[in-house]
Amino acid sequence: MERNMMSATDHTAASATTDREGFALVTTVLIVLVLSIMAVGAAWIASSEKKTSFNEGVHVRSLFSADAGGEAAINFIRTSDTPPNITDFSDNKVHTVGTTTLQGSQNFDYSAHFSGRRGKPGWGVAYKDYDYRMDVEGSASREGISGVELLVSRLFKEGY
Repeated sequence: MERNMMSATDHTAASATTDREGFALVTTVLIVLVLSIMAVGAAWIASSEKKTSFNEGVHVRSLFSADAGGEAAINFIRTSDTPPNITDFSDNKVHTVGTTTLQGSQNFDYSAHFSGRRGKPGWGVAYKDYDYRMDVEGSASREGISGVELLVSRLFKEGY
């Protein structure tokens, strides 16, 4: 009888060992699958970050171009000896600058519009503040466009 029991135990141990061999293969395949999914996810995130940083760079360059155009527009008013004459009475335009290239694909353009004049307290009746609206557009590459609107005032002596 002892012999039969030993034989049954040996049979059970052999059966358990055989079942475990398949378990190791399935576990390995699952681990490889999980690691592959993680690698694909990491590559997708890296690609997405690269596109985002490129687009942000284009936006910043177009904003800097618009800022440079704004500085050029302010400089136009600053260096005028007399109030600029209105060249287009439909929108009170006094000056227009077409596309000005800065660097590479960066450029700007602007137009200056007369808004009105008002007395300057403490300066006498001959001195007036002339107000201008500057519409500026800066661009970088084909996709980056930024616009800036400035309000500029300059003190001029009338009849000078």
